[in-house]
Amino acid sequence: MTKYDPMTTLLLLSSGSLVMTTLVFAALWLRARDRALRLALTAKPASEPRSAEMEHLVQAVDTIAAEVERISEAQRFTAQVLAERMEQEPPLVKRFAGRVSIPH
Repeated sequence: MTKYDPMTTLLLLSSGSLVMTTLVFAALWLRARDRALRLALTAKPASEPRSAEMEHLVQAVDTIAAEVERISEAQRFTAQVLAERMEQEPPLVKRFAGRVSIPH
């Protein structure tokens, strides 16, 4: 009986497993590609209700976008009014210059 070197055995096992996994992945890839091609060839065109639903969805998104723009414009206006009001008012003056004692 011949004894094998442990490194040779490890090399043969790792090479064999690498070849086997490569073949399995290749077979799975080919199968998935075949299924994707078959699905693309047999795909049904979009039906009419779906396009009506999409049109409704597009209108809803457009409406939301217009409302968001209106809200942001109102926020800009409010910020501008507050900034102008802050510029016109005199700064607050402290009422008490020193320490205030509160009776208990």
